Amino acid sequence: NYVPGAATADRASVALSAYNNATERRNLFNQTDLVTTLATGSVKHRVLAGAEAGRQVTDNFRNTGYFNGAATSILVPFDAPRTTVPVTFRQSATDADNHVVADVFALYAQDQVELSKSLQLLAGLRYDRFDLDYRNERDGSELSRADDLVSPRAGLVFTPVAPLSLYGSWSVSWLPASGDQFASLTDATKQLEPEKFTNWEAGAKWEPAAGLLVTGAVYRLDRTNTRSTDPNDPTRIVQTGSQRTSGVEVGASGRVTRLWSVAGGYAYQDARITSATAAAAEGARVPMVPRHTFSLWNQLQLHPKVGVAIGVVARSAMFAAIDDRVTLPGYARLDAAVLLDLLEDLRLQVNVENLLDRTYWANANSNTNISPGSPRAVRAAVHARF
Repeated sequence: NYVPGAATADRASVALSAYNNATERRNLFNQTDLVTTLATGSVKHRVLAGAEAGRQVTDNFRNTGYFNGAATSILVPFDAPRTTVPVTFRQSATDADNHVVADVFALYAQDQVELSKSLQLLAGLRYDRFDLDYRNERDGSELSRADDLVSPRAGLVFTPVAPLSLYGSWSVSWLPASGDQFASLTDATKQLEPEKFTNWEAGAKWEPAAGLLVTGAVYRLDRTNTRSTDPNDPTRIVQTGSQRTSGVEVGASGRVTRLWSVAGGYAYQDARITSATAAAAEGARVPMVPRHTFSLWNQLQLHPKVGVAIGVVARSAMFAAIDDRVTLPGYARLDAAVLLDLLEDLRLQVNVENLLDRTYWANANSNTNISPGSPRAVRAAVHARF
């Protein structure tokens, strides 16, 4: 990965650095659910109880790129940043070489209560034990943290008529502070409280025709004890206090006609910092959250054995980091596919992503670590049913 740095004062050139980061991960998880139905008088219950246990073992090894075997960065023209300078990779004094073991154990229960044919209530509770053990292979130092987390949830579903369901829900969930993908731990992150997510949602599901489902929802997500990547140093984590995201989503999926099926949706999100810190002002926009996203996938069956599809994925601009200084422009990407039934149980599918080969910026880890979207890509697959 080549990481562009901050432009120089004359804006004629930009610093270019490089790294590679190898992550080896092994996962073992088991989830066991027990479901039963019972009645208390005229009230019906559908009870779910279960347990989950898992272990994730991660080894990280990062190398820094050295240009001409010596410099960790070079200057390249701002308007033509490609370079052919040879790069060699080796560990610097601060590159990661660590071993992390994450153990998870959970117990949960839920009761879905049918008060009548048109009204159902839901209540549930989940307990999680999260243990993380970290070892720095460079110096042999070790760190660990343990979290006991309780997550309640509640909701109701009202069905006034058969094709329409209205619902409301409330839930709490948690995220322990343990680096990106539970892959690291420091003296600072070891002491951080888990992030807390409180979500309120209300919505509707409507089936206007057989096989076609239309959905809509409004929600508010409050996030506390938040943390984010430092805008100027992707290796550092900073706390941003609290955030609130309010949004609206609408979607449709299924068959419009016998030969035409669709899947798509639109979402509006307003995500803001709600408590000021040294890293982010109150009211600042949360990074990597576009206000508008849209997708639509259309599939047409041209022949009993031949289908074609075309779709668009689009989003508006968003900020790269919590200081709201660097903007990733919005984009619209066109995708397509051809589906061919070779035999009764054998199908060939060819997908083309970014059909028009547009350049766009997909995501960012900081103001100076921004990833482009994929250029035009063609993938072919054969699906067999047995």
